Amino acid sequence: ICTHLGCIVKPTAAGFECPCHGSRFAKDGTVTGGPAPTPLGWLQVSAAGGAVIVDEAATVPAGTKVAV
Repeated sequence: ICTHLGCIVKPTAAGFECPCHGSRFAKDGTVTGGPAPTPLGWLQVSAAGGAVIVDEAATVPAGTKVAV
């Protein structure tokens, strides 16, 4: 979710881009251009039974790794 006005970002070769106002983010979520004021949030990810689960309601500190 873009930190500018909440649009859904799209993946790109370099990271992510907001289709609404052009904010760009590196693969780690840091802002590389555009009007976004802060980096993208990192979401909680877990692995269970061969599935990867992304909890869109839970954020974690940037750089957090999935525990296996």
